[in-house]
Amino acid sequence: MTDLDEVRAQVAAWLAEAWDPGLSLAQWRARLADSGWGCPAWPREWCGRGLPAAAAGVVAQEFARAGAVAAPEGVGMNLAGPTILEHGSDELKRRFLRSTVTGEISWCQLFSEPGAGSDLAGLQARAERDGDGFAVSGQKVWNTSAYHADFGLLLARTDWDVPKHRGITYFILPMRQPGVEVRPLRQMNGHASFNEVFLDRARVPAGNVISLTISWRTSGSVSRPAAMARSMTRSGRPARCGYQR
Repeated sequence: MTDLDEVRAQVAAWLAEAWDPGLSLAQWRARLADSGWGCPAWPREWCGRGLPAAAAGVVAQEFARAGAVAAPEGVGMNLAGPTILEHGSDELKRRFLRSTVTGEISWCQLFSEPGAGSDLAGLQARAERDGDGFAVSGQKVWNTSAYHADFGLLLARTDWDVPKHRGITYFILPMRQPGVEVRPLRQMNGHASFNEVFLDRARVPAGNVISLTISWRTSGSVSRPAAMARSMTRSGRPARCGYQR
């Protein structure tokens, strides 16, 4: 029996005992977070099982076979969770990881701007020190599901006196506050999957900083933070973008 065969047998046995369609979604997702099977490649202490990345596919197959609900899809599990695991403090992990796995909180990505899409180093959103936190002003665009997100993964410029590839800070922005305005971007089919977000001195607590300084080498295989979104997987290991704490 290979290691993956063993994983398959373990998750199948757990699902046979634990999966109960009569549970509410909140009850089931809490059970899932406690078991570690919702994000099996994450560390055990952070709602995972510490398994190799390849195990995630096997686990997903067994969930589908059992008809069981998996962890939430989207920015939370695919970007926020892995980024916080890789670069966040233990305090951020305690505050955000389990509630992301259970779906109690939802996320959006606040990277692109009208004048800074593929070249995120050109972003103009600014974050200024304000008391015990930061005040952020600027505009973001093409933000999927921002209208119902609880938190946004935000890149904003904090230092204007260094080259543009530096001086950018990675924040967790509380979305439900007066300084955040979300407007839908209506598509040709009438839907509004994307949004633009206007920030007017929106508050970010100092404890919501993931990384105070972001830099990356343009000659590297990953030349901008936006590439994280494409390379993120349930494995819990994002592509490296030269982060500096």
